[in-house]
Amino acid sequence: MKKNIPFLIALALTAMVIVSACQKDPSPTDGIVFGQTDGMLVTTYDSTMEFDDNSKPLVLDLNGDGIDDIKIQTVYDGPLAIGEFQTLSLYCLNENIEMLGDSVISETYSHRDTTITTNNYGWTTKQYNYTFSSCGKVNGNDGVGVTNVFVFELKANDANDLLSLGDHFQCAEVKLFRENMEYEWMNEYHEEEQYAESSHNKYIYDCWNFPTDEEKYIGFKLTTNGEPRLGWLKIKLCPTWGGSVVDTQLLETAIQQ
Repeated sequence: MKKNIPFLIALALTAMVIVSACQKDPSPTDGIVFGQTDGMLVTTYDSTMEFDDNSKPLVLDLNGDGIDDIKIQTVYDGPLAIGEFQTLSLYCLNENIEMLGDSVISETYSHRDTTITTNNYGWTTKQYNYTFSSCGKVNGNDGVGVTNVFVFELKANDANDLLSLGDHFQCAEVKLFRENMEYEWMNEYHEEEQYAESSHNKYIYDCWNFPTDEEKYIGFKLTTNGEPRLGWLKIKLCPTWGGSVVDTQLLETAIQQ
């Protein structure tokens, strides 16, 4: 009998491990893949929010508990003298939802050159041409403006990219798209000298904008009763009006069951 004691002890330990595993509360996996359907509650949509300011925002209850979680909305704003421009934003509607992204210090590059022209009436105009861009310098002498705080940017994901609980999530208002602005401004007239100063201003937001004309996934983490669940929105920003503005097409949402 003494020779069987180690075997009996090992058998007892194995049984304890099995019982412990059976009693462990289920929890969501630490990661999923964008586009997977196994273990996910998937909802498909055929919804397009047009770019005009009469469009109703897209408001989403991601887990079906009757509480709205996310809003995507187009607004138009800008100085009255130069018109209004589209800004498309995503909002978190409650403290339980967080979006996948990165906190970055954004940079704006500024460029200025001057154009001097004289018309047939003897008037001379000096025009200052300003370009403010999110994409890079026009030349090596351009100035760089840096924000003093971190800005949260959503991450644009593709099918089969990984999403895990250890990623960076944050609840914030995020700008998905800003329309580029371009306008002229008459600054000053000098009647006696027949001389005028004006400015041409151009703002390029392309490199801050969410990708357009592509189907992309936006990841999120939704926590209910202390239990986090991962999921995504599948959207497509569709350029219209010559690519200056976008419609927003909602294709799919998904969340862990």
